[in-house]
Amino acid sequence: MNIDNKEFLRILEKYRNGQASAEEEDFLHAYYNMFDLKEDPLKSLGESEKNELKKSIRAELKARIDTGTEGTTRKDRFYMRWSAAAAVLILVSSGIWFWVNQTEESAKSPVQSVTIHKQDIAPGTNKAILTLGDGSTIMLDDAVNGVLAKEGGAAINKTKDGEIVYEAGAGQAKRVVTYNMVATPRGGQYQLTLPDGSKVWLNSASSIRFPTVFNGDERKVEITGEVYFEVAKKFKVEGSEFKEQHSERVPFIVMTAEQEVEVLGTHFNINAYADEGETKTTLLEGSVRVTPGRNSVTASKLLVPGQESIVRSGDHATSVRQADIEKAVAWKNGYFKFDREDIQSLMRQVSRWYDVDVEYRGEIPSDEFVGKIKRTAYVSGVLRILELSNVKCRVEGRKIIIGN
Repeated sequence: MNIDNKEFLRILEKYRNGQASAEEEDFLHAYYNMFDLKEDPLKSLGESEKNELKKSIRAELKARIDTGTEGTTRKDRFYMRWSAAAAVLILVSSGIWFWVNQTEESAKSPVQSVTIHKQDIAPGTNKAILTLGDGSTIMLDDAVNGVLAKEGGAAINKTKDGEIVYEAGAGQAKRVVTYNMVATPRGGQYQLTLPDGSKVWLNSASSIRFPTVFNGDERKVEITGEVYFEVAKKFKVEGSEFKEQHSERVPFIVMTAEQEVEVLGTHFNINAYADEGETKTTLLEGSVRVTPGRNSVTASKLLVPGQESIVRSGDHATSVRQADIEKAVAWKNGYFKFDREDIQSLMRQVSRWYDVDVEYRGEIPSDEFVGKIKRTAYVSGVLRILELSNVKCRVEGRKIIIGN
């Protein structure tokens, strides 16, 4: 249902008078689960009126849930199907505003197992492949908890939470450097702790290559895809005495195909998917210096918290702007967040997370989407958003077809 604010208020008045259609009631029930549009259609109402409306919709929701038996009507079946992922769509200006809100139970963990319905596709899960120094591999999602291997003086442990932790042993400075790699497939994500204590989150179709021991005057890793870092502080120790305030930090360097990022201890996100046409580095805390590739026409950029750099693929032209932090790290927090996103950008994210291919038939829709969807939703939850905005789509095996 595509409506503007005036139409929304008309439907609201019909609801109050008991004259709303089944579709209009479903729309308002979904809106109750949202109540935080950036442009609120209820802004002309007083707080008391909003609260009364909220109570009314809540009471109706409870009544529907309590009577959600096999004998439910078409209207009830529609609601029950969406009670776990209520969707609302409002056409505002040239963009589609939407929200998909899942139940509290489904939001307890970023990724969980779900029941797969016919022609539906489950969301991604925590899975990755660890490649050791000798080329052997370990499927991390299948591995049992405990010590998985010992590499170059570090013990590799899988915790009960499914995280991989590298624990460096004594005398590591004398060890031969061995490199490991953790890679997620499409439809996967993973978390690990590096030998220096830095924490790393990998989005789907991403990888990180790193030494099992960080020796020398720098810590260097290589990544592809999208990775979030919380870098631990590490200081150079001279002699037998160590004083943090007088010691020099060991820099942490992240290499991608298009840039080098030098870090001194910080929280940041790098999106370096090859098919995005640019590499984004978003800084949450601390300080980073972004140096584009060899053919860049711009110099290094020093970022402060709240900024992000964009390095264009090819000529490595670099710019800096204020970042939408929530959007940049939404994937890590279990969401998709879109801000005037075109359908191709949206579907690239869907393709990676649900491990599906996308095919466009006919003219590519020009709609822009703004909103939030939990990554625990079925792919049908995302497609329903597109269908409600008059974008035709369907699932055939592991392919999503957009258009006729």
